[in-house]
Order: sequence, then C-alpha cells, then structure tokens
Amino acid sequence: MLRMHTCTRPHHRHSFSERWGLWGWGLLMLVYFGSVGPAPALAQPDAEEAVLRGFVRNEAGGRPLEGANVVVRRMSGAIEAAGAAAGRGFYQLSRIPPGRYRLQISFVGYRSYRDTLRLAPGARRTLSVELAVAPRQMEEVTVEGGQGVEDAEAGLRKIQPADVENIPTPGPGSDLASYLRSLPEVATTGDRGGRLYIRGGTPSQNLVLVDGTPIYKPFHIIGFYSAFPGRLVSSTNFHAGGFGAEHTGRISSVMDVQLRPGNTKQYQGSVGTGPFLASAHVEGPLQRGRKSFLVHARHSLIEQAGPSLLGQDAPYKFYDVTAKVHTQGASSQCSFTGVRTYDRGRIDPDTDASFRWDNTSVGGECLLFSAQSAQTLHLSFGTTHFNNRVRSPDGTVRTAGTWKVRTKFDLTQPAPWDGELRWGGTVQVDDYGFGLDEPFLGFTSEDEFLLSASLYGDLEWKVDESLMVNPSVGAQSLFEWGSVSVDPRVQVAYQPWTERSATLTAALGVYQQIPTTVTDERDVGSTFRAWTPSPFENRPLRADHALLGWEQQLLSDVRLSVEGWYRRFQDLPVPRWTPLVRFNTNLVRADGTGYGVDLSLRYDRDPLRIDVTYGYGQVEYRASRDQLGAWVGDSVLEYSPPHDRRHKVSIVTSLDAGWGTASVRWQYGSGRPFTQVYGYDTLLEVRGLRDTPSDAVGVPRALFDRPYRARLPSYHRLDVSLGRSFDLGPDLGLSAEAGAMNAYNRSNVFYIDLFTLDRVDQLPIIPYLSLQVDIQ
Repeated sequence: MLRMHTCTRPHHRHSFSERWGLWGWGLLMLVYFGSVGPAPALAQPDAEEAVLRGFVRNEAGGRPLEGANVVVRRMSGAIEAAGAAAGRGFYQLSRIPPGRYRLQISFVGYRSYRDTLRLAPGARRTLSVELAVAPRQMEEVTVEGGQGVEDAEAGLRKIQPADVENIPTPGPGSDLASYLRSLPEVATTGDRGGRLYIRGGTPSQNLVLVDGTPIYKPFHIIGFYSAFPGRLVSSTNFHAGGFGAEHTGRISSVMDVQLRPGNTKQYQGSVGTGPFLASAHVEGPLQRGRKSFLVHARHSLIEQAGPSLLGQDAPYKFYDVTAKVHTQGASSQCSFTGVRTYDRGRIDPDTDASFRWDNTSVGGECLLFSAQSAQTLHLSFGTTHFNNRVRSPDGTVRTAGTWKVRTKFDLTQPAPWDGELRWGGTVQVDDYGFGLDEPFLGFTSEDEFLLSASLYGDLEWKVDESLMVNPSVGAQSLFEWGSVSVDPRVQVAYQPWTERSATLTAALGVYQQIPTTVTDERDVGSTFRAWTPSPFENRPLRADHALLGWEQQLLSDVRLSVEGWYRRFQDLPVPRWTPLVRFNTNLVRADGTGYGVDLSLRYDRDPLRIDVTYGYGQVEYRASRDQLGAWVGDSVLEYSPPHDRRHKVSIVTSLDAGWGTASVRWQYGSGRPFTQVYGYDTLLEVRGLRDTPSDAVGVPRALFDRPYRARLPSYHRLDVSLGRSFDLGPDLGLSAEAGAMNAYNRSNVFYIDLFTLDRVDQLPIIPYLSLQVDIQ
C-alpha cells in the first residue's frame, strides 16, 4: 500500500465584516420570508379553487405507498386532476374547481379506493387512505393514462423495493448496493472497497441521504452490501445527473433513500443467517395506528466462513444497525432515524495493510401542512460523522474524518399557473481533519472548522398536458471564503402523444462543490479518503451537466429508455504524480470531459421480468504537465482516470412463480485504465539530514510508463439465486434462498499493485444458503 506525503497550503482568512457583507442581506431575507411567508398573490391558487391532499398507506402496517395513483373525475367520467403519491406517500392535487367528483386511489397489488366527494370553493381538503392488499387473481390495477409529464425527470431513476429484490444477493435479504451496481450509469472498481462512480464522477462527488440526513460512505467493504438492506428501503430517488437546485453541494449524483417506518398495527420481527452475514429485526406500534418503532441489525460472518467457503482467507468484517421512530397524523408525518456502520479488513488478503471506516448518522425530518393553507413544509435536521483509517505494512497509520451538523427546510406551494413553487435553504457546520504518521516526514495533521449555507428556488411550470418546464437556481457559500457560487439549472419534459406512451426529457445546469477528498488515483486497492475543502481558494469544484433522454412504451409489456449525457469538469483536485511509494496529498488542478449513453429495455409481465441494460461512457482529464509532475513531453497531458469503464452490460431475469422465485444476473464490463511500471530504484533523502546513508537504504521509487495508457482485462460474472417461503404456523414463516455469486468462477482482476506488480483478483465463486424466520 502507499505511504503518505503531505504539504501545506495557504488559507486566506476573511474578517467577520467581510463575510457579513456578502451574506448579511441574504440571511435577513431568509428570516423575513420564513417569518411572513410569500406574498399571497404568489402563494395561493385562485381563491375559488380547491386543494386535495393526504397520505396513501397500506392497511396492514401503515407503510407509505409512494407512486400510488390519485385520480379525480367529474361525474361525467372526464379526468379533472390526477397525480401520484410522492415521497412518504404524500399527494397533493391543486387548482380543482369546486364541485362534486369521483375519487379513485390505486396501487399495483392493492384494492383500489373509490369514493365521491364534494369540494367547496377554496376548500383545503385532507384525505388520507389505507389500501388493502388484493389477491393476485382478483384485481388487476390499470394506471390511469400512464406516467404524466409532471412525473418525468431527466437523470432520475425511481427505485422501488421490488426492483431491489430481483437482484441475486447472498442473504438473508436483498440490498440496495447490489441493485445499484447493475445500473448502466454506475461503475465500480470491484467487489470490495465500497465505491461507486456515477457517469464519470468520483465517490466524493456523490450525495447520499438517508431520511434527509447525509451519510458519507454507507457501502460496506464487501460490495454486495450497504447500510440499506432491501427490507428497510421504502423508496429511493437516484439522480445520476441533471438534478434540480434543491440539492446543492455535489457535482455528480444524489441518492435520496427513504427508509420505511415500523408497523403501526402489530409487532413483528425476524432472525436470519447465511455464510456472509446474520441479521435480526423487530418493529411494532408505540401508539397503535399513529406511532411505531423499527430496529434492524446485521453482522458479517464471512471472516469465519470464508476459508472453507472461498478456499482463501476472507479478512472482512462489517456491521450496520438502523433504528427509526415514526409518528403520523392527519396533517403531519415525522420520523427520527439513526444509522451506524462499521467496516474493517484487508482489500488484498495477502498483504498486511488494513483499512477501517465507520459512519454514525442521526437525524429527523417532518412533513407538515395546515387546513388553512395550500403550502407544505418539509424540515430535516441531523448530524453525521465519518472516520477512516489505514495501517500500512510498515506499521505507519493514517487517519481522517469529518463531522457535520445540518438543518434544511423546503417550502412547497401551488403557483398561480398550473405548477408549483418550491424554495428552501440549508445551514451546516463541518469539521474536517486528518493525521498522517510517515517515516522521514514525522506526524502531520490538519483540522478545519467551517460554516456554510445555501438557498434555492425551484419553479415547476406545467405549460399544458404535454409540456413541463422546471427552472431552478441555487446559491451556496463557505463563509470562510467570503464568496457565493450560483448554480442555474433547468429541466424539461415533453410528451408528444396524448396516450402518454413516450416522453422526451432534457436537463442543463451548473453544479459546484466545496468539499472534496484527497486520494491517490494510482492505488486502486486503497479506500482511504481524507475530506477537506477544495484546495483552490474561492474556487469550488464544478461540473456542467447536459442530458437528453427518450422513454417509449413499445408494447404493453415492453418499455425502452435511452439517455445521453455530457459533463464538463473544472477545477478538479487530483494528486500530483510522483514516483515515490507514498500516498500523496499534494493536489493540483485538472479539467475534464465525460460523455456517454445509457440504454434500458424492460419486459414485465407477471410472473416474468427481464431487464437488459447497456452503458457507454468516456471520461478524460486534462492537466498541465508542469503542475501534474508528468515526465512526458506534452505541455498539456490528457488521460483517462482509473474509473473510466467504457462499456457495461447487464441482463437480469426474475421469475416469481407460485413455487418460489428465481433470479439470474449476468454482467460485463470492459477493462479500466492503469499505469504500467517498467522499473524501480530507491531515493536517498539527505536534505536536512532526513536520511543517514549508514542507517537507511532509501525510499522505494517506481518508474512509470506513460500514465493510464494500458487497460486491465474485461470483467464478466454470472449470479444466480432461488428462493422459497414456507408457512410454519399462523404467525411463523420461513424464507430460504440458495444461490451462487460468480457462478462460473471467472478470475476477474481487481487491480494490479503498482509497487509490487502483484495481481489481485475479485472474489471467486461464492455458493450460499440463507435462512430467515419471520415472526408476526
């Protein structure tokens, strides 16, 4: 593994008066509008028009049903208003003329709710419903009119629990991480390390939220698992790019994970085990129908089972614990969530270098509205801590961590036109620190305490039934810098045909990010990251996004989606190249471009589902030879970073028959770039009497070929699983699953250690059998 080299960088301190001069008026405006609210002319629809809103939940346990269809019809049968329940199962239909209507609320697999209602002029009607599960043979739910233009968004993938359950995963249970790795827009370096690269971005450029609170590295050291087991996830909005200004501070992607609440009607639990992990789960009502709790814990077993299962050491240990308290009322919904993860192990089982990281995230969120107003308010607040550590073979230790306190509000209200107006803001405090213990350099540390804030406005304009325009703008600032960055963005959705069988989406925007991580791109086997503000004072990282997508219903059971993307990167911090065998924190500026296309084809007809995806992407960085420390003749060096995987193919087939479920996934990925080595020597550092020739032989140094001009071999793998459930009694059930990861035992290369030239392979064939007992 690499050793560390560090350098200091200057910081310009701004006085309080300078910082206030830039942000004072902005804060005063925030307080003013937060106190008095928007002007009535902008805040409310026509005084005669009614608003209908509420929550859609399942009857059995009170779980929110995101995506439920809500349709308001005139008595003649014509549709007056329609929409879908959003996050937390909340829906709102605005600008409904007063009158008598027929209401239908439906969700696939549930009995539809039907009723008649009369809406008085200016009414603010709250109607929450619970849907009962429908036997498969009794009722087939038809989505009214298909997906509306207001539900389409470029770069957005709405992930439902059923999607996650289709992916083979060594149980018990499924996991969101396994599903994400099958997506065409996601690239990974291997089965270990817990890193995701989204359309040319790096892991530090991704924002991950769990119930509104950020979490830094929720993916475990074994890549099949994360802090989000499938049975806990209610829904996930995965933005691979083009997202609105509601999310500022990251330039690559946003993954907004909503965990389901506990059962509000009855107590239930489960215990499960398999060769990779053991799990336990309990939930139930604190106040029947209103308040619930949920606790879920998993602990790895692979370290103990690995030698006999894999035929080699498996030095990997991880666990995660999630707890949630949820309360719901007629016009509010609040939850408090805590997540703790821990990972420890050796990425290369044959070396003594060991890694460790942990997350602690605690926060709460509330969705509120009143009977007198058409506005809804979403509040979130929380704290999160991340720490990681690496011990090198020579015994030196590097540590780095970050701690954040964050509060955010979002206000949504109907606009005078057919659409919505949203605005909000965030205030957060961050502490970044690292400590480096290195031979010859001694101990070096850095710690920074920073305050930042952001504001955004988002205008959703439904021009007509076929066209939606959604401009937004965000502003963010690190008070220490004394400057403000502005991010304008726009999204467009267009449906050219009245039957809504096709949708064209587009997005364009500016994305800027203040924090980044220090890493060494040469060492793919290292997971160590040191968080720090951008080293280029007053210049955050920047990416300009452009997306263009087309989604088409080809047949009643076949849907095609194609999306092209382009990104221009500016002011990316990359480590200065050095032949010294050390982790390098000397950062230099690079620019870059990335572009590609993602294609998805889905066949879905009960009981068979087939998903075929293909992703093409190309990423290229550019940096000055002198700044980068390159040893080639070009004045500007262009190279592809090590996460530049050009081609990716995934085929997932799942069969849900009466006797059980079967899933098969095959994946292919072209080789990633790496730098070849053609020799080694040693460097004797005698400056300042650092090294004494009689005591030290020098520091190892690698002689590199032209950087990143070689490619590793391609990667492909087959995963299979077969599951079945059994009734052991009226309140007792058993779920069994058998399968194999890398079923034909392909020797896929993980990385080549540049300093030993050892080849490290990904995991071999992994047969498994998992059992889970459910108690209700």
